[in-house]
Amino acid sequence: MHPDATYLARQYYTALDHHGYDMLRNLLEPGFVQHRGDMTLSGREEFVSFMRDDRPRKDTRHVIDRYIQSKSDDEIVVRGHLEDRDGDELFVFLDRFRARDGKLSELKTFVKSSTAN
Repeated sequence: MHPDATYLARQYYTALDHHGYDMLRNLLEPGFVQHRGDMTLSGREEFVSFMRDDRPRKDTRHVIDRYIQSKSDDEIVVRGHLEDRDGDELFVFLDRFRARDGKLSELKTFVKSSTAN
């Protein structure tokens, strides 16, 4: 039995927040794709490389407000916000993950600037 999308999403945020790029790679299908407002990252290696080397801020923490699991266990929507190392909110996000065969296959990310900034 494969892990459901909720488990995979939790592991995804743990990997990002702790700079566990090998762990992140193991969570993603080779054909993983992320769609977001400013870019699309196609392929597991491109995504992991971006998160490891090119994302603007790495000293952050994802704070999750809610996980909404689909009935089929292959899709989850996650609402939360990203904090800097001082605990200041940078922005609110909504992530929709799709999973297949125990791996994350797709991520659609929506962000809204924090009203605190």
